[in-house]
Amino acid sequence: MDFYESEKERGYHGHTTLDRRRKTIRHLNEHLYGNNFWQRKPRDLRVYQKRGVKLQCPEQFREVFDQFLDSIRKEGLKEITVEQYHNACTKMILDFVEQGVSNWSEIDAKILINSYLRSTNKYHFVPYAKRLFRFLVSTDIITTDCTGILPAPSKRKSIPSVYTEAEVQQLLSSVETFTPQGKRDYAIILIAVRLGLRASDIRLLCFENIDFQNAIVEFTQLKTSVDHKLSLPKEVSMALEDYISGGREESEEQYLFLDGYGHPLGRHSISDIVSRHFVRSGVDFGDRHHGPHSLRMTFASQLISESVPYEVVRTLLGHVNPESTRHYVEYSIEGLRTCALEIPLPGGLLEKYLSGEEV
Repeated sequence: MDFYESEKERGYHGHTTLDRRRKTIRHLNEHLYGNNFWQRKPRDLRVYQKRGVKLQCPEQFREVFDQFLDSIRKEGLKEITVEQYHNACTKMILDFVEQGVSNWSEIDAKILINSYLRSTNKYHFVPYAKRLFRFLVSTDIITTDCTGILPAPSKRKSIPSVYTEAEVQQLLSSVETFTPQGKRDYAIILIAVRLGLRASDIRLLCFENIDFQNAIVEFTQLKTSVDHKLSLPKEVSMALEDYISGGREESEEQYLFLDGYGHPLGRHSISDIVSRHFVRSGVDFGDRHHGPHSLRMTFASQLISESVPYEVVRTLLGHVNPESTRHYVEYSIEGLRTCALEIPLPGGLLEKYLSGEEV
């Protein structure tokens, strides 16, 4: 029983059945022989290698390209967005070089179209190219902006992935809340589905953002840099208190959610946590997405189905652009029914045909 109780406190962190079995054997050995067989270096002692190599802009284009990146930084774009521009435009410039271009002035409509046709993501190629070439013209690097010849590919809007309350309950009930990891994951999933927070904002929540006494969550959104204030439901408050008191690693970190070593969660951790529990829960998600954003969409769909005004939904989701919220009406079945028109009664030749008369 001592071993069982110690395992309950420690919690399981394996992602597969094999991981759990291997870990159980190692823990049994620890208990039987008094040795620590479960030796893993803390995160700060491990050496990580990023996948792939960062794309480098060719030397002859680099000075102007760096000026372009600095200009969009000054416009207020997030660093992650600047990085996206860096990668997309570098691929574009490398393709120009493959076509024999050695300086900016040699880029013409034919070169640009060839790069567009060879691009693997034509939907994003156009806006990135337009912004780059606008900068080149405005700074007199080139005289003509030839991006006007690029087509504007339409991107089919996908219907958001949402889940019923029964599926949400099935997901929540599958989390083992008797382990420290389970307490943390349960609180994370609840925040996503009951408050509709983005994964980035959940990951960066700090103690100072939670006011348990007044039941308020207040923080600055990472994506929009806009302050956001929400009421803290009792269900979420209890889950957070359970995690803080019985699941959170002892640490001086300001961030609320930590990994098993007392470090802040990584950038993709929230997505991994939610996706993993969706798979374990047995919820038949089919072709639907099953990450934290689907829980945010589910939160929005529940509000819309309860006839909450769109302006209120927009405020709760922290949207700056009203168009972002309107997207959610696409899957509000009950809402769409209110837009349905009555079928008119048949008349003329159709009425005669339906009554059996010759027409």
